[in-house]
Amino acid sequence: MRKRTTAFTLIELLVVVAIIGLLAGILMPSLARARNRARLVTCASQLHQVGVAMIAYLHDSRDRMPSVSFMPSVGPAPLTADRPIYFADLLKLHLGGHLDALECPDDRPGKTERPAPNTGLSFFQSERSSYEFRISLSGLTPSQFSQAPHGPPWHQHQHTDRKTPSNTIWFARDYENFHGKAGEIGARRYVYIDGHVSDYEN
Repeated sequence: MRKRTTAFTLIELLVVVAIIGLLAGILMPSLARARNRARLVTCASQLHQVGVAMIAYLHDSRDRMPSVSFMPSVGPAPLTADRPIYFADLLKLHLGGHLDALECPDDRPGKTERPAPNTGLSFFQSERSSYEFRISLSGLTPSQFSQAPHGPPWHQHQHTDRKTPSNTIWFARDYENFHGKAGEIGARRYVYIDGHVSDYEN
């Protein structure tokens, strides 16, 4: 007796390929959203570490915020020092030397259009941190910027006499809208004086 061999017909193969393509089309957006969500969670976790490190820094500096250069790869401004001061250098000890906590997973080389000398570089590559320090807090203590008349300097235009609790003041955030378009909630992430992380600026 002859053995019968079974094989797919061309139509059957085309049906299988179509089904695979359909499933891929359904699953790919879900996988992309899952990857984006994972990067957001990683960013939040790292910002929380930065918040904890800042709390430790404040403890050692008698509650006085550091003075940091805004874009140290370019120069020391707004400081008048001879050389720039990197945010990463100030937190290095309190991060246990784990400076990878300062690298946002969505801060990728070439993602953000940047002028020379940082063209094509991520912020972490040039500034040693994906997160910018809020330089308006430089040299202040929480009591100074939470109890200042009419609120802290960056809120004076609101003409309010209410005191601003320190846990509602962010001290660092993503340098750019790494996680979405400008204006979208969560496009930029913020870490506050008490260490909590938020998707929006209070």
